Amino acid sequence: MISVREAFDSEGIGVYNNLQILDFTSKVEWFVQGEDVIPYHLGKNLTFLSNKIKPTPPSVTRTIPGTFFYWYTFPTMNYYHCINDGVGPLYNYFLLKDRIPDIKFILNARPRKVEKHPPFVTELLDLLDIPYEFSDQTAQYERVYFSDTLCNERGTGKRKPPDNRIYSMIERLVGISRIRYPDVPVHDSVYLSRRAHANPQYNTHIIGEDNTVKRGLVNEDLIVDILKDIGFTEVFGENYNLGEKISMFSKMQKYISTAGAGVTNCLWRINEPLSVGGIHTPGFPFPSEDHNRHIVAQKPWMQNCRIRLYPGEVRFEDPQPVKGYNHPWLIANTQEFYNWAKTI
Repeated sequence: MISVREAFDSEGIGVYNNLQILDFTSKVEWFVQGEDVIPYHLGKNLTFLSNKIKPTPPSVTRTIPGTFFYWYTFPTMNYYHCINDGVGPLYNYFLLKDRIPDIKFILNARPRKVEKHPPFVTELLDLLDIPYEFSDQTAQYERVYFSDTLCNERGTGKRKPPDNRIYSMIERLVGISRIRYPDVPVHDSVYLSRRAHANPQYNTHIIGEDNTVKRGLVNEDLIVDILKDIGFTEVFGENYNLGEKISMFSKMQKYISTAGAGVTNCLWRINEPLSVGGIHTPGFPFPSEDHNRHIVAQKPWMQNCRIRLYPGEVRFEDPQPVKGYNHPWLIANTQEFYNWAKTI
């Protein structure tokens, strides 16, 4: 099976001519060039790809002249992965834009798992002033560029420390967001809440790939009371657009979050001091400072981000859940949690 990895140059940019881009309705994005059906998948699971049945593409009904950039869509259904794996390709889009001013940006018309792209996807493009159009799987595009993530090894797809270019994009996003959203609420000490029942604005269409309820913290009401007593403000991240979130979180001094998408918000304090309290959920660890490949642990950009992991017991509500970690869970000893939270 042909791999897009073979097309990447030293900058992580590939290009195909006369290309069909299929709707992203399965677990893999597919390109079609002539008789070749090519998976655009940059993760590490090569066996997964080798066992995939190639789709039958629809007939081409039109050709579209010009030069295009297609954004790797697989990671964008999840807030964390949209930033971690999605902004590297955007860096390469801007690189190409400098060389090819009339290049057009393509976003897949059919995002995987959700009815439409979650708002943070298009908000990210809007922050960066990237105009976009949706793909048409019945069209053949004259020339299409695409990009590596800049955080996966080229040959194996395994994780590697994020490239400097990703951090330059994060710095850019923080600068833009602070200018465009100067009047967002500012809280020195933030707890990122998952209490869907306490948030009247909760909406799964806002969140994208949503594990908020499936991986709910069942004694979170008590945890919130504890944190409020020591000066933390409960924040529902989904109540703000991406630029507002970035601007708000870029000004915090202390931050407590469970493992998951909330880890992303540490990045908005890039190059600035931040005291982080990270709470593991059962089977799903919060990244620590010694995690040598994680985006929140790389020097010099995140060297002022001090992460302290909660050492106490966390456990599933059901002592024998089915496989996986997306199950309700609890913090076993709230007094121990209180004592730890005061150290953040």
